[in-house]
Amino acid sequence: MTDNTVRKQFKAEHHAMLFAWMAGEIIVRAGEGEAAPIIRKAVRRYGEERGNRMAMRARANGHSCTMIDYLSYTEWKAGMNEVKMDIVAKRPNMRVKIPCCPWHTAWKESDLMAYGRYYCLDIDNAVLRGFNPALTLEVIEVKPDGALDCTMVFHGMNFTISQILSLLSRKYIRPGKRAIMPWDYHTGHIYKTVGDEFIEAFGNKGKEACVAATLKFREYYGHDAARIVEDYARCDFHRPAC
Repeated sequence: MTDNTVRKQFKAEHHAMLFAWMAGEIIVRAGEGEAAPIIRKAVRRYGEERGNRMAMRARANGHSCTMIDYLSYTEWKAGMNEVKMDIVAKRPNMRVKIPCCPWHTAWKESDLMAYGRYYCLDIDNAVLRGFNPALTLEVIEVKPDGALDCTMVFHGMNFTISQILSLLSRKYIRPGKRAIMPWDYHTGHIYKTVGDEFIEAFGNKGKEACVAATLKFREYYGHDAARIVEDYARCDFHRPAC
């Protein structure tokens, strides 16, 4: 099987499972009390790096990093029917409920919610902070932490005609699909950034946790998929592309 074939098989599930395995392995070795703050710090760093890349692309296209730009420059796209998002209010700010996403689905099916939940506690605000710290996203509750749905309020997005036209222009013309990065890239990013934080904080325990999580990933998804993820350890995720 060629690398391109393996890369095309990656999806959000790979990203979700690797994160949960990494979080679980460091908790086993360091204890939840010591590990939890580092896991959350790692997620914040990961999110800010992703948000920074989004902002670089937006500015390169002459966009000013508004909330519309934030919604337009998201780097990921889930598979068909993997995400359900309901807009429950448009004014004064867009309020959404998300009853279904591939992260929650993967963790629930694999009994990894206790570890995966750490991703959702910080990721959305971290990405926004990296994109533009002047913007406000209110994360009211998240499903992996026990809520019925994820509920968020996007301040500054209120569906005026001008905003709708700007959003459509960005979604389908520039940047359009060019803002989307493949799932092997995102999985490699979580592996490198979270792993670096674990090793910095816990030394050998952090290394052992990363190795153990990678072994689980290899057993589940195959040798080639694991190798592709490990190769991203050399990638600079502060830039829009490796």
